[in-house]
Amino acid sequence: MNKLLVFGVILRFIIPTIFPDIPDSLDSLVELSTPINSFGSLKESFFYLSNGINPYNGGINHHSPLLVSFFYNFQQLLGNNMFTIFTNFLYALVDALISLRLVKINNWYHKYNSERRGEKLYKISDDLIVSFYLFNPLMILSTLSHSTLIFSLFFTIESVYQIINGNLPRSMISLSISSYLSLTPIYLIFPILAFAHRLIKVDQLSQIYFHGSAVFITSIGLLLFFSLILTSSAEFIDQCYGTVIRFDKLQPNIGLWWYFFTEMFDFFTPFYLGVFNLFHFIFILPITIRLFEYKSHKTVGDGFLAIFLCYVWLSFTKPYPTIGDLGFSISLMPIFSGTIIPYCKLIHITGIVWLIGLLLSPILYYCWIVLGNGNANFFYSMNLLFGAVHILILIDFLWGKLVSDYCDIHKVPAKDRHTIRLTQY
Repeated sequence: MNKLLVFGVILRFIIPTIFPDIPDSLDSLVELSTPINSFGSLKESFFYLSNGINPYNGGINHHSPLLVSFFYNFQQLLGNNMFTIFTNFLYALVDALISLRLVKINNWYHKYNSERRGEKLYKISDDLIVSFYLFNPLMILSTLSHSTLIFSLFFTIESVYQIINGNLPRSMISLSISSYLSLTPIYLIFPILAFAHRLIKVDQLSQIYFHGSAVFITSIGLLLFFSLILTSSAEFIDQCYGTVIRFDKLQPNIGLWWYFFTEMFDFFTPFYLGVFNLFHFIFILPITIRLFEYKSHKTVGDGFLAIFLCYVWLSFTKPYPTIGDLGFSISLMPIFSGTIIPYCKLIHITGIVWLIGLLLSPILYYCWIVLGNGNANFFYSMNLLFGAVHILILIDFLWGKLVSDYCDIHKVPAKDRHTIRLTQY
């Protein structure tokens, strides 16, 4: 595993260092970059700050003030050349830390479910877990493009990791930082608190929800307060979070929002903004409740699976997604190799659909924008394919869990478990 980690870090560090134009080139691709996570727009804010201008004037920068300040201070301290090397190393390091957290979670998940079921389950090796993340082409491209999504992913997975370590405050602080950076992870508080409900032992279960929510809200408040002091203006709130909610930046991406609002009459826009924002989180609670680990049956429910499926849903419905969101979901899937995946039936179909979308998306975008012999429908058809990948993952994993629960409840023999055919009624 150590060799894979070193190789993964070197790969992410050497390529942009030897070829410094690669991050800027990748940052221009709509599959990898949006106005919300583009490193190019982050560097634009450096020019504003250098000239004493509020970086949130003009609607160019949509990154949180503390993140902007962090990179700007290092850029001023190190100079452009050394800052580039520092940035390359930082992104490589964060990716390595994410992969290490995934290894820890994988080991915990295998041990936890083996104890719940009273039998030793199949566990994928640490090397494969690291490889599925560090050598996932979607994650490599996201890192090389210097998408700020990487930092949000780190704090999101850190939040889950702290729960399995029994530290609720650290988990909520990590989730608050992730939400501060990109807003969407804020909805994961529901499955993460439900996850903590089962794992963290306290005198009264209400303490989990009360204390967890209190730490989360306080942390968010402090981050916003420090940002307000730093910028001497509340304009960043509108630019960082209002832009996401209102979908102000109507630019093509791999999501579902932009095409609808491009074709929408202005009169209907406020209504559909409400509908799309509601749709973005409306299934979070149902997924969380359905997969809640009730003590009445020791094997029914799966808190970590609920977090995974909620993340997939948020990735599917978010206003400004990138292929990094989908890549992270795919990197989490091997963790379920001993529990859910044996009951899944659509893995190969999902892989084929994902591969087709990944190959055709840049081609059809090129035909539309550069050659001019296509239209928005060409590119949006690939967005629908990426959406289909998310839905296939949701359906397959949720149905696989239901089949697994059925087999446990009805004590289906092991030899019949993977051949049993169940029908909804």
